[in-house]
Amino acid sequence: MRAGTGRPETRTRVGRLQRVLAAGALAASVPGLLYGVHSYYGGFFVLTVLPLTLPPLLGRFPRVFAQACVVIALALLAWSVVGAQIAMYVFLPSAALLLLAAAARPAGPPSVRGVSSSRAAARPPTRGRPTRRAP
Repeated sequence: MRAGTGRPETRTRVGRLQRVLAAGALAASVPGLLYGVHSYYGGFFVLTVLPLTLPPLLGRFPRVFAQACVVIALALLAWSVVGAQIAMYVFLPSAALLLLAAAARPAGPPSVRGVSSSRAAARPPTRGRPTRRAP
């Protein structure tokens, strides 16, 4: 625990792919925001984009990052369906990118199973008798 905070110290961070997908969700919402901000319902478009700024700020907390991505993506998905009459469906790609960011594998060492199977697949076949190890 860190002194005085009451929180356990987290050494893992959000992976690069997760950060890129979350930032991509924010970037994908900009054309929709520019499309709708000049309409009568411009305030709804601005309020829809505001929660998308939260996940990129949660880079030090992977679990909270994933939870925020899922909650914001599901709310955005529901809001896109409900607000289809005023073109809120332009935010569907942002919801999809946030769900992908939550599902992406966080940073860390590659799994042993994946590395060993890829090495075995890349190994050329042996010719003749395989060598035996001495007991």
